[in-house]
Amino acid sequence: MSITDELRKEARGFGLYVYAAPQAERLTAIADRIDAEHESACGEAYGNGVMSVPIAMDESAWVELPKDADNVPVSIGDRMEWVRYKDGDPTIVRTVSGIGNGVFFAWSDEQGRYAQYEAHAYRHHRAPTVEDVLREFADLVRKERVELATIGEDTIAEYAKRLTLAEEDA
Repeated sequence: MSITDELRKEARGFGLYVYAAPQAERLTAIADRIDAEHESACGEAYGNGVMSVPIAMDESAWVELPKDADNVPVSIGDRMEWVRYKDGDPTIVRTVSGIGNGVFFAWSDEQGRYAQYEAHAYRHHRAPTVEDVLREFADLVRKERVELATIGEDTIAEYAKRLTLAEEDA
């Protein structure tokens, strides 16, 4: 379905009359330009994180996707990581099941139901790489100002486990 279907139907009606054929061609040319401009505007809007609602084409019916802490649009199915946690707290990752004005909806294990979350407090989740884990380990050593030889076996075992998992994901 095109936004110019009604105009094209009218143009075909003009085309039945020989004297009106030029008007029919002009109407069809106008419809072509309208369709091209509409397609271009929709593509540009989608590229800027706006989803068009198919039942109405005016701007009041468009929904702007919420943006995360990195200003990246959030879509249904994205995995989002909470960025406002304290050092040592586990990373909280949620899968987006719905979107709203500046928010997204996802299952909350803590509440046992779907809940609403502010998109700007989250960023798109990515699994840590081996480099990330090594960098974190180096930061731990630097922050604690300890000699590598004095790091506890449990800490070394924890990071070794994380490095093994990272290699399996690659």
